[in-house]
Amino acid sequence: MDAASMKSVASESKLEREIERCRQEMAEIEREILAGHPDVAGLCLALHDWAQELRILEREREEWMSGS
Repeated sequence: MDAASMKSVASESKLEREIERCRQEMAEIEREILAGHPDVAGLCLALHDWAQELRILEREREEWMSGS
């Protein structure tokens, strides 16, 4: 595998890890909300932020996979 291919695989792997982290963070926030955490507004804001980050990363992944 040449250097460009290795870099591409590493970039894809990093992107997938970042996407998974967003999903994990969102799941944890949802658990905290459902468990009755008192700062619902703050958790909703955090959930929104992570959801936005996930959308950005998924868009990047789509662009990367389409070769754009």
